[in-house]
Amino acid sequence: MGALNAYDDLNALWDEAPETAARITVLLEELEGNQDLLDRLTQHDFGAYGSRDFHVSKWIEQWRKGKDLWRLKVWELEKTGVRYRIVYAFVPGKGQYHVLGIVPREFNYEADHELSRRILTAYENL
Repeated sequence: MGALNAYDDLNALWDEAPETAARITVLLEELEGNQDLLDRLTQHDFGAYGSRDFHVSKWIEQWRKGKDLWRLKVWELEKTGVRYRIVYAFVPGKGQYHVLGIVPREFNYEADHELSRRILTAYENL
């Protein structure tokens, strides 16, 4: 069995919480087809306090280390008590976004956490 990745996270959500997986999938598809929304994915604090459909924030600890890592919160899910974050990377030279994990809100982003290590390894392999 290979290393887990964002696809595995989403597939697990389809098994455990199909409505949540569907909402995340729809958002990712919407982002992929909308350059204006994609541009928002690198605007720290975009959508704060529910002002837009989602909230963007830097993964500050990793950002300070030179890693272009971000997290996205979906307000519609938050309002229903479903709390997941989409962790992604931006590759400026290529203008590419890569989803690296779909993690529960309780995830603490500590560098030694298993999910952090998995995401950071995926980032290094971009």
